[in-house]
Amino acid sequence: MEGNIENMKNKTEDLKSVSDSLKMLADEREKEIEAEKLKVKNAIENGNTKQIRIHARNMVRMRQEVTTYRLISKRLDSMVNYFDDQPEQSTVFSSIPLIIESIDSALATGNSKQMLKTMDQVEAQYFDTEVVAKFKSSAATESTPVSMSEDEEISKCEVQKINEDDVDVKIKTSSCFHIFTCWSH
Repeated sequence: MEGNIENMKNKTEDLKSVSDSLKMLADEREKEIEAEKLKVKNAIENGNTKQIRIHARNMVRMRQEVTTYRLISKRLDSMVNYFDDQPEQSTVFSSIPLIIESIDSALATGNSKQMLKTMDQVEAQYFDTEVVAKFKSSAATESTPVSMSEDEEISKCEVQKINEDDVDVKIKTSSCFHIFTCWSH
């Protein structure tokens, strides 16, 4: 029995390791967002609306990735907590290496929608709907809101001022920042 408990702990440690890796990826991506902010600021100063849109889209994509990494990490943490709290209920321990492999392969694609889809599939395959709902609920309540900084708000306002005579550019820029605003809140 003691060897079995040790084996379970090792497997849950593997899940914790994947979760920690995702947290580190999210932190690294947040640092990259800061660089994109500077590029947006420089593009605004130079009046280059094309570059503004490119870097704003990059920021949106990066924020989405950060959110996805953190969400999957929290769901994995919930899974580990489930294993720790109810080890006798779980028949999934032997499948943990397959779960990790599925998540790793989804991460390799770099597609955040695919990552979430894979996580949903893993949870549906190995857990009942009540447990999956707890994982998702726990991740949602622990999730930290991502807000737009003062610099981003200023950039948004400045972008809307650029080329006010060129309505097409203004609309495209505004809609790009509208998307950015949605993802950053």
